[in-house]
Amino acid sequence: MVAILKNDDHPEYGEVSIPLPIKASEYGHCMDLLSSLGIGDALNKDCQVEEFTRAYPTLRCLEGCKVNIDELDYLAKRLDGFDAVEVSQFQAMADKLKLTDMKDLINLTFSCQQATVIADFSDLESVGRAHYMNTHDGCASAEELDNLDGEETAILLIEDNEGTITRYGVVYDNGMQLSQLYDGKNLPCYHHENDCISVGLTSRLEPRDTKNITWVYAQHHMAKYGLSTTDHGYAARNGQEVIYEYSQPEHEPEMTM
Repeated sequence: MVAILKNDDHPEYGEVSIPLPIKASEYGHCMDLLSSLGIGDALNKDCQVEEFTRAYPTLRCLEGCKVNIDELDYLAKRLDGFDAVEVSQFQAMADKLKLTDMKDLINLTFSCQQATVIADFSDLESVGRAHYMNTHDGCASAEELDNLDGEETAILLIEDNEGTITRYGVVYDNGMQLSQLYDGKNLPCYHHENDCISVGLTSRLEPRDTKNITWVYAQHHMAKYGLSTTDHGYAARNGQEVIYEYSQPEHEPEMTM
């Protein structure tokens, strides 16, 4: 999708179109475009969303709102990794819960998989099997599925639970609790593009379970440019991906005794 962003305090600066999710190789260029409008801060919500193109309908709620570019990019990355079923679950639950806050939308991407959405009542066998998987963390043995009466499972779901009608189908939350993995400050580690390694950096003064983590990723695709992944990559500081680069000396100093 593409987000058309502007500086609401200075509309005379114009607009920029930012493709989402932002590729690591294009991150610096996109930040330069935003900087030219005086927006794109790592922490503040200073990007006014004028319009989305080719976006999921659920995200239209963000149009006319100020957002943080890194939160928006992170949400786009999460959704980019979803299959059609997960997109349906995300949109239906966002509609049911009336979510419009970026923090809640990001957290929903970590919990919407628990919900069951029925858009087609003509195949109850498939509905029942999908529901069983949703309520068992997406895992089931072949024996369990062989012994499962999918149609009966679907009928019990429909008769014993109150579904919510949304534009994406009838959704059953199955007792889903909205994840609180994202605290509104530190974006959770998420592998979107191929990378060889990710390293979480924290201060020695932080407790062991701290969420104040800087995630550093070494990019696998940089090898095609002749760059060593040990020497090049990017860091995500509280959600902001910052391109970094350093070089090893051509010759290590000789050690003498």
